[in-house]
Amino acid sequence: MHPIAFVIGGLTIRWYGIMIAVSIAISITVIYIESRHQGLNTDDVLDMAIVAVIGGILGARIGWIMTSPTILWYFAHPLHILAIWEGGLSYFGGILGGVVSANWLIRRRRMRFWQMADIVAPLLALSFGIGKIGCWLNGCCNGTATTSWLGVIFTNPVSESDILNQKVWPAQLFNSASGFLVFAILFWVVRKHKHYDGQVFIWYLYLYGATSFVVEFFRYIPVHMLGLTPNQWTDITIIILGIIASVILRRRPVRSTFPEESETLPETTQNSEESDG
Repeated sequence: MHPIAFVIGGLTIRWYGIMIAVSIAISITVIYIESRHQGLNTDDVLDMAIVAVIGGILGARIGWIMTSPTILWYFAHPLHILAIWEGGLSYFGGILGGVVSANWLIRRRRMRFWQMADIVAPLLALSFGIGKIGCWLNGCCNGTATTSWLGVIFTNPVSESDILNQKVWPAQLFNSASGFLVFAILFWVVRKHKHYDGQVFIWYLYLYGATSFVVEFFRYIPVHMLGLTPNQWTDITIIILGIIASVILRRRPVRSTFPEESETLPETTQNSEESDG
């Protein structure tokens, strides 16, 4: 794999950055379509999506650097902190940054947080699946050494892989497949059978946490705590948070916003007034 797609003058375009841009473009497009389908203010929803993307990228980069063994090098070379095209984004940090920034705008526009979370949840999984293809092309987030026929060999010295010229698990593709699988389950199953606002997002926490936990066994992560990687402990935390949130939110009924339902309200009100008269 070669992480560099092409070079224009002094500008280097990497596959990692291209895949991140593709995932953002697809996600914002689907969010726009879904918000129109639900009769929401598309301007507010798009503004929220843009703010969430900016906050998510910042959170992902900061999260990765703060947990990186080369954190001191970044402090000595601060310009590289902004070089996200070189690879190095924390998915959990991205979620946290996106949620915090989106919640800020949601409160200002008086939108419903959990309704927005349900719209965005499947797209978080889809973006993860697309983004991990970028990791595959970049060579980062590689797997551990293996003798399996599924193993792959990264040979390009420009690759970000920690293990070159040795067969390793294609952990990036495992992550990518899990992202697409979670997206399919959320978008075509959970979303159509939800009973309360926030349920789709909670199932995203369950499914992402479970699939990420499994794939971590195939990733090359030198640091372990009590036999698990830091990401696996994060996955466990995510699942626990989902359980706590479900206990709180399942008591709240779904507040429908589809236009065909809201359009019937004036007629009902009119009939009531006629009967009262």
